[in-house]
Amino acid sequence: MYDVIIIGAGFAGLIAARELGSTGMRVLVLEARNRIGGRTWRSAQHGRDFEMGGAYVHWLQPHLWAELNRYGLRIEPGSGGEVNEVRVWSGGSLHQFDTETAYGLITEGYSAIYAADPQPEAIFPFPYDPLTHDAWRAYTHVSLADHAAPLNLTPLQRDMLFGMIEADTSAPLQHAALVEALRLRALIGSDDFAKLGEVTGTYVIEGGTQALLDSILADVRAEIRTGRAVTHIDQTNENVRITTVAGETVEGRFVVVATPLNVWANIRFTPGLSEVKQTISRQRHGGAGVKCFVRITGQVEGLLAIASAPDTFSLLTTYAVDDNRTWLLGFGATAPEALTVEWAKQAVVRLLPDAQVLDVVGHNWNTDPFALGTWAMLKPGQASALDQLVQPEGRVYFATSDIALGWRGYIDGAIEAGMRAARIIKAGA
Repeated sequence: MYDVIIIGAGFAGLIAARELGSTGMRVLVLEARNRIGGRTWRSAQHGRDFEMGGAYVHWLQPHLWAELNRYGLRIEPGSGGEVNEVRVWSGGSLHQFDTETAYGLITEGYSAIYAADPQPEAIFPFPYDPLTHDAWRAYTHVSLADHAAPLNLTPLQRDMLFGMIEADTSAPLQHAALVEALRLRALIGSDDFAKLGEVTGTYVIEGGTQALLDSILADVRAEIRTGRAVTHIDQTNENVRITTVAGETVEGRFVVVATPLNVWANIRFTPGLSEVKQTISRQRHGGAGVKCFVRITGQVEGLLAIASAPDTFSLLTTYAVDDNRTWLLGFGATAPEALTVEWAKQAVVRLLPDAQVLDVVGHNWNTDPFALGTWAMLKPGQASALDQLVQPEGRVYFATSDIALGWRGYIDGAIEAGMRAARIIKAGA
């Protein structure tokens, strides 16, 4: 009999395990994969390290920054260096700009998004604690696409703006809730394009996400079993029984479900989860795009390429230049069934017509049975149930970046969710 069983060894699960184990509780962590990290994964390929999932961090993310400070870890610019060329696919043709002109057009687009009602500061006066106020709830049904439709932007400017936003949402804008973008804007405190880019896509941890995971793991006083996919969670008034796909059973006083939101529907809960949790898990959140690295011939330095078009990268930027080869980092609003060189050629060709694609490196999180999606981007209507998504059910608690109240979808959000679950369990144990 364990005091707490934690399902999932991503950042949320490991943080919960560290906090609960430090009190002397007997803690067991069950991880379906053969590694820790969840949707963060640093993989060595082609003589280089690649962050296949979550990677970007910033000092405006308080839970993350506290962990970096705790372990003496530093941050550094992620890749690519200074942008010196911007390309945009729009209106059936490729447009090229200098950085100053392009950034000016994009900044005007972002300003238009945030200048239209509702105002981010008005509906998120406390963006780290949205459940204490209700103004944002009136807009949870509105998609980013609907909000942006009446904006006075040129077609080119609209495509630039949409491409940039889709790289962040990991979803077409009709599948992304407006309140998600407004919450992010309130957290950052600026609608300046350069500031947005700095916070959400510039800095990484020295040594990668694995450096922070290893530091946390060294402090975890818990038993960790990998290769243990959970199929059943059965609770009574006294305890909870967990069953794995191999038929192994373990029991504990409490359980923390630290898997992605989209996976909840694939676990049988007895008694069943609330209808709201079941419905949203089956619907899945909107994050279903792609992040991958593409190697091409030639040296392409300082590139930022943007498109808001099917089967094309929403954003493509220089990641690293090696001799006469260039690694590009690409984000897209939709993902293919398989990340192949042939697919990458089609996704690149509009932005770099002469590129010869040699390799593609990435992970399809949408077909990964233990993720079923990328980072969380709640769909229109889903955010209205946020207070219910974070609510424990009996002896079962929930901890995932997908239901974070602040930096939802980021590493900071996973840490927040793990801390919250641990705090509530400790208070009631």
